[in-house]
Amino acid sequence: MRDGWRWLALGAGAFVLSAAVRWNWLHAHFGALVTGVLPDDAFYYFEIAHRVWAGQGVTFDGTAPATGLHLLWLGLLLPLFAFHPAGSPAPVVASLWLATALMAVASTLVARITWKWTKRWDLAVATGACLTVNPWVVRESLNGLETALALAFLAASVLGLLRYTESPSRPRAMALAGLLVLTLLARSDALVILAPACGVLLLRRAWWRDAAVVAGGAGAGVAALSLLNWVRTGAFLQSSATAVPWLFHANWSRLHPEASAAQAHEHGWDVFLRALDSTEVFLGEPLVHLLLLCAAGLVVTGVGHAVSRRSPSLDSALPAALLVGLAAGLLALHFVHGYVRWLPRPWYFVPCALLVCLAPAALARLWQGGGAARASLAGVLLLGATTLTMGRDLERLRVQWDVPSYPWQAEMLATGLALVERLPADAVVGAFNAGIIAYVTPQTVVNLDGVVNEDAARALKRHALWAYMRERHMEYLADYPAMWRPSEFIHCTWPYWGGSPPLPQELFRVDFPGLGWPSPSDPIVVARLPES
Repeated sequence: MRDGWRWLALGAGAFVLSAAVRWNWLHAHFGALVTGVLPDDAFYYFEIAHRVWAGQGVTFDGTAPATGLHLLWLGLLLPLFAFHPAGSPAPVVASLWLATALMAVASTLVARITWKWTKRWDLAVATGACLTVNPWVVRESLNGLETALALAFLAASVLGLLRYTESPSRPRAMALAGLLVLTLLARSDALVILAPACGVLLLRRAWWRDAAVVAGGAGAGVAALSLLNWVRTGAFLQSSATAVPWLFHANWSRLHPEASAAQAHEHGWDVFLRALDSTEVFLGEPLVHLLLLCAAGLVVTGVGHAVSRRSPSLDSALPAALLVGLAAGLLALHFVHGYVRWLPRPWYFVPCALLVCLAPAALARLWQGGGAARASLAGVLLLGATTLTMGRDLERLRVQWDVPSYPWQAEMLATGLALVERLPADAVVGAFNAGIIAYVTPQTVVNLDGVVNEDAARALKRHALWAYMRERHMEYLADYPAMWRPSEFIHCTWPYWGGSPPLPQELFRVDFPGLGWPSPSDPIVVARLPES
């Protein structure tokens, strides 16, 4: 009973700390949220939530079924938007509080795993807090938003795997399979991270049948999700999820017509390596140094066991093996998004911080077999290293608090408000970056890059985007010209409109000095689409 109250108190403390490090955004005005931490993609969910409550179903524009969604996050968001009008900032702020609470859950689960491995409350509290205050985790958990949900379920799945290995049983294997399915619904690529870690179920022959249950349950979840996609869009795999990567590949091939297959593979490899380098930068020196310390400790311990011809027990080595599996899964995730998709977004790789924050506990568990004195010394060393890491990250966070992530999105917000005043109420507007604009305007805004619009994604790939726009009776286009005017930009869609339509005719611009995308001098242009 006492332990239950301790964990409740720890969870409450984690929430307070989680809110404290995000406070400057949790109480910010709507414009500051748009430029500070909320990317355009986050608003796709918000607009869809309003459409659901309006009785239009899971759709972004009231017509086409919305795709490319993480369904569990959408389900959690829906109650927040039930009693607020379209464009209201209140449910947006509520979603940030929800993400903050989910990060507190993730941190508490990390502390729980650490305690199970080390039986040290001090190290458990330190590792949980270390995850909570990392600046990358803080920003990205308010950025992709579903990142916080995915991180919580990733930690829950690791805990479920740990609980099974402590006391193997069929019910615990089924519970683990359920957690994996929920993690899939939280973020569909999360299973790539967890699959190698679940390989520890093969370390004992007695666990193999339960491993089959876990794999079968997760596979059934993947199959059910694919079937749902088929029912809604007529395809097992959402082409919307590959729309932007397809555009990158197509534009690269267009700009390098003489490139061989080997050169394309080399470019993919370069993107993959850049994703690894970026992850190291985003983690920051404090977490990177902590990871290197723990990795060195694991290597030295392994060499020591080899020299002395002693083998650690499976129970003490299991946490390290689990973390090796997580590392392999994260490397695979980098490969998929970097080498294959050419689209490594920062929030895809936040679980790297989860790996780092669990590393001290895994190392401490491995050292516990060397005697009480050695285990105590190791615990003190790792506690000091983790606490130092947390302190340095708090300082980094303080410096980064007032640095907006998306300053140019102020123009997107202003564009949406301008459409209300300057276009007819029944206007149908196309946009490639459609989230913010659609959320703040009553006009119908159709997503054209296919991120949440399967029909647009397919039209783009067929080089028939212009025909799709005519089919949807679009009269206007609102976006940065780099997206739709002829150029060599990797995001350019003009070559895939099809036919030979004249360029859209500019009506007005939204231009804030010093802001813009892809360069600070680029304004958003609202244009009239040609009639033929």
